[in-house]
Amino acid sequence: MQTVEVNILGKKFYLKSDDPQKLLERVRYLESNLEELNARFNTVDQTKLYVLYSLTLLESYLTEVEKNKELNSQVEKITELMQKLEKEI
Repeated sequence: MQTVEVNILGKKFYLKSDDPQKLLERVRYLESNLEELNARFNTVDQTKLYVLYSLTLLESYLTEVEKNKELNSQVEKITELMQKLEKEI
C-alpha cells in the first residue's frame, strides 16, 4: 500500500491505496461533484455538502438496487419460459 496525499475542498488527507492513480481519479470525481453541489446550494458548510452528496449517492444506489431487483425478476421469468419451452421440445 502506498500513502497518497489528496486535497478535497482545500483540506489535505493522507490515504493508503494499492492503486494511487485510481484513488486520485476517484478524488477528482468526488471533488467535482462536491463543487457542483456547492454551486447549486451555495453553502460554505462542508459538512452540509458531504451530507448532501451522501444523500445523492444513496438515492443513486437505491435506484440501482430497484433496477437490479426488476432485472432479476425478468431473468427469472425468462428462465421459467425457457424451461417450459425445453419441456415441450
